[in-house]
Amino acid sequence: MPYDVTARTRRSAKHNRKLAKALFRFFLCLGCLSFPVSIILMHRVENSLDEHPHWVNNSKEKNSTSFYGSEARKIDLTDLKVIEQKYSNNELLHDKYRLVQALESQNIDISEVSNDTWSLVPTWTQIRELYGSKPVVIGLEQCNAFRDAVPNKNDRMIAPAGLFNTGTNLIANLLEHNCHIPGRTNRRKRRNASGVTWQTPWGKHSPPEFRNKTVEDPFFQAMNKDHILPVVAVREPFEWMISTCHNNYVLRWPHRRRCPNLIHPNGTLIEVYNQYFHGAIRRYHKSLAHFWNDWNRQYTENPGFPRLMVRHKDLIFFPKETIQIVCECAGGELIDDKNFTYIINAAKGNRKGAKPFDGLVGNWVKYGKKFDISQINQEDMEVAKNVLDGKIMKMFGFKW
Repeated sequence: MPYDVTARTRRSAKHNRKLAKALFRFFLCLGCLSFPVSIILMHRVENSLDEHPHWVNNSKEKNSTSFYGSEARKIDLTDLKVIEQKYSNNELLHDKYRLVQALESQNIDISEVSNDTWSLVPTWTQIRELYGSKPVVIGLEQCNAFRDAVPNKNDRMIAPAGLFNTGTNLIANLLEHNCHIPGRTNRRKRRNASGVTWQTPWGKHSPPEFRNKTVEDPFFQAMNKDHILPVVAVREPFEWMISTCHNNYVLRWPHRRRCPNLIHPNGTLIEVYNQYFHGAIRRYHKSLAHFWNDWNRQYTENPGFPRLMVRHKDLIFFPKETIQIVCECAGGELIDDKNFTYIINAAKGNRKGAKPFDGLVGNWVKYGKKFDISQINQEDMEVAKNVLDGKIMKMFGFKW
């Protein structure tokens, strides 16, 4: 399957070939075969394994796993109208056909999702009421400038960026499985073969002020940063703050007893600091809400180079539309327009507590309803409403 066999898959295939050869030698040494016959057979098997590596790694070819760690499967998409007709008598699936279509397109039996779960899945009407009928992508006016500045398609790269807990891994997975820049297809054996990488050279969680620095990785240090088109994920601030309380990465502030904990009882703001480049650099902010403002402003207020900005929810409910817009901005195209690859499992596949449908289905259930504002106490809410940048909120259609 073109474009789906990644570096990790190739390394795994090489490891499996070595293991198969070693096991074959072991059994031969048990004395089951005479020495001359053993030598002949051993060379035949080793040559066959080298010439036909898929014999050892056939399961990987059928169901490939990217170097981002999420499972993705592809078959022909079924027309949405056919899906509607097929399940027209199933009231539980009424107006939920887009999710049904996405699952069936990945060869998932929808009966694997329980009726209890289907009852929690929002209708498409509810989703449109919350997020509109199309994705929001900021920065499209800069696409021509990026393509003109990097005329050689072999040099163009797309890279995710964003705060923690905003969907940067999901961007990486969706792009890697669905987008490629045609001029780069002759570089299939390299990590950046399709024109997509998993983060910006200055670090996906680092703002543009650090663009002149580079993470400690020769792969990124060799990149020309002017050839990178960052795709920045932005998430609703209230929801993001609650999520960051649960997984704060290298962001530090007292929040164990109260979340998001923006203000002290005496009325003073609770300062936070974030660490960059393995703690070598710290940046302090007046509160967690100020941090959301400060970080995102560096990308919204014209950072001095082309970039795109996308909403976290559009990666969940409008993934194909969003990825196609991003891909075409860099001069790329979908690998297969009729066979879009959805990420079924959680984008952070190694995180604790991940469940089989924690990804696509779980996200539809979790984000297909209004955020429960009662999770934030009144004092923090008043601070947030006064602090959060109304311009950014309006830009992405975020609601108070």
